[in-house]
Amino acid sequence: MSDEARPVFDRARFDAQTGGDRDLQREVMQMFLEDCGARVQAIRAAVGERDAARLRSSAHALKGGAAYLSASVVVETAARLERLGRDGTLDEAGSALQQLESAMSDLIAELHRWRD
Repeated sequence: MSDEARPVFDRARFDAQTGGDRDLQREVMQMFLEDCGARVQAIRAAVGERDAARLRSSAHALKGGAAYLSASVVVETAARLERLGRDGTLDEAGSALQQLESAMSDLIAELHRWRD
């Protein structure tokens, strides 16, 4: 399934993961929203500086938060960036970063709609 056809945020899966606890869901979303900007900025800086180790660790951290939110498109794109950093092959990092930024924009908008 293409990224365009997949939901950026799997509400049913997130609901199952959190046991339907709306307070927990809001707390998890708020923590992610507060943290994700710094994570994406660290990834952006690592790509710009061609810092493979920083790219790996920053992408790994973002991937974990997105996984708990059941945001598979962000998870997969962050995992790709993590692999590029781990392997030290950064030639594709710029295009992967663009995909991540697009997916993050969609995810953040969806989280705000769902949370409010």
